[in-house]
Amino acid sequence: MHKASMILSISYIFITGLLSLLTPWILRTAIDSIEIETVPSHLLKFSFFLTGIAIFQGVFRFYMRKILIGVSRKIEYSLRLDLFAHIQTLDIFYFTENKTGSIMALLTNDLDAVRNFLGPGIMNLFNTIFVFFSTLVVMFVINYELTLYSLAAIPILPFIVWKLSSIIYERSKKSQEQYAAVSARTQESFSGVKVVKSFTQEQNEINEFAVLNKEFIKRNLSLARVKAIFWPVMIMIGGIGSLIVLYAGGKQVIAGKINIGEFVQFSAYIMTITWPLISLGWVINLIQRGGASMGRINEVFKKEPAIKSPENPAFIGKIYGKIKFENVYFGYPKSTKQAYPAFASDKAEKEDIEKSIGYVLNDINFEIKKGIKLGLTGLTGSGKTSLISLIPRLYDPTFGKILIDEVDIKKIPLELLRSSIGIVTQEPFLFSKSIKDNILLGKEYLSKNMLPEELEAKIVSAAKIAMFHDEIMEFPDKYETIIGERGVTLSGGQKQRLAIARAIMTGPSILIFDDSFSNIDTQTEELILKCLAKKIKNITTIMISHRISTIKDSDLIIVMDNGWVSEIGTHDILIKKTGIYKRLYMQQRLSFELGDEVEEI
Repeated sequence: MHKASMILSISYIFITGLLSLLTPWILRTAIDSIEIETVPSHLLKFSFFLTGIAIFQGVFRFYMRKILIGVSRKIEYSLRLDLFAHIQTLDIFYFTENKTGSIMALLTNDLDAVRNFLGPGIMNLFNTIFVFFSTLVVMFVINYELTLYSLAAIPILPFIVWKLSSIIYERSKKSQEQYAAVSARTQESFSGVKVVKSFTQEQNEINEFAVLNKEFIKRNLSLARVKAIFWPVMIMIGGIGSLIVLYAGGKQVIAGKINIGEFVQFSAYIMTITWPLISLGWVINLIQRGGASMGRINEVFKKEPAIKSPENPAFIGKIYGKIKFENVYFGYPKSTKQAYPAFASDKAEKEDIEKSIGYVLNDINFEIKKGIKLGLTGLTGSGKTSLISLIPRLYDPTFGKILIDEVDIKKIPLELLRSSIGIVTQEPFLFSKSIKDNILLGKEYLSKNMLPEELEAKIVSAAKIAMFHDEIMEFPDKYETIIGERGVTLSGGQKQRLAIARAIMTGPSILIFDDSFSNIDTQTEELILKCLAKKIKNITTIMISHRISTIKDSDLIIVMDNGWVSEIGTHDILIKKTGIYKRLYMQQRLSFELGDEVEEI
């Protein structure tokens, strides 16, 4: 994609290098002409030549930098887009084992190091190689004896570069890793600012950040010390060469073997190759830092999402909402570093997986028809959230299968599956945008396919169903109110109702509420449920709740117990049994009678 620009820029590097070889030659010619005859016009002529070369060098050097640095910026832009897009495809396990701050460091600091390598790094690398070797060739042609003298200190250079560059690579990698740790801690501290302030942990956060920051400084200073050695060493090697040439060349001038012009030319070439030697340390540093960062980035690119859209999807135009679980087992790996659970093909393989994975769901079998309301309850940790996480394929079952409209969900295109499911979690995530933007959440096509007033009416309708419209209208900017980081300006109940409106706005075929009314009072909850029942029809609804009042009107209720389906039936059937459901019902009824509840079950 950028090959032509890179080649053109490198050709400009060669042109500027060739022009730099002309300057010492003109100086020699000028000095030789002065020795023969001092003519002012000749000096003026040589001055014009030198000025012309400087101008041409400046022009080519400008376009060389403009093109190459521009290409490095474009590559950085493309790489950042590709990396962000790839991270978006990765499964939940990746985000379990990698902190947000660390991922942000990849997209900022590491990519910046890669860009510096691709821009200034490559530019100076080619310039160093070409100028150094082309100048050496010319020096050998002029005086091979002096050239050999000037190279007396060069043989130790490869060893120094090899030794120090390997140290720079390792220390650069450690520095980048610590930067990621600092970023992660900073992100967590700012995201949890309410908790920090509520528990007066500001000083503790400052202290912990200071420890991480001190280690970051320590690693950077360790890297800086090694980098600092490069410059003096390169200058020293160049200085030794210049000193030898001054002594040996001076003796040859005195002996009449070479003239002053030739000696000046040779000395100028020594100065020409000194800068490549000096800059070599900086170039090596850019390469090593860029290599370390690119290695970290490549590690992410190598990660494949465990859950992908099927290569040969079933022909399905729309999801209607019939759901069926068949012999479903599911377990999280004991270590997030393990590969995603494989799918057993035989009994022996199943036994191997059982040894490494503890099931949180066991032999789940049930079927719910399109458009019905399913209630899901059970004690804390019984597997309710894990169960509903399998429906949109946030995870895949370890064994068994899930069918939607009689089609295995693994054969349904992932985008179609997830866009047909609306989920409201107990702790909804809100973006630092307006209320309107959070309700729409990326549904730009609605804005394109609807008139503004139609879109506004749809947003208001969703907010009204969630019983949030009246409160929105009390805000200064109403639907355009910016809610702050993660909705910091909203209460817990307001966040949940905004999330409910967002889920309704998607127009789902399946609507899942994962304990989404925990921060909403029972009166408001009842109003929302009644409104949902009237306004949203033919939508399969799954309601997870500890409150019996939330699910008692469900068409079907499933009670979970330690990963197993303990009971299944309607409210009237389950309260006649002696089980978990009846026990929960009696406990909550007793709480109501004692005055702890505001609404009767």
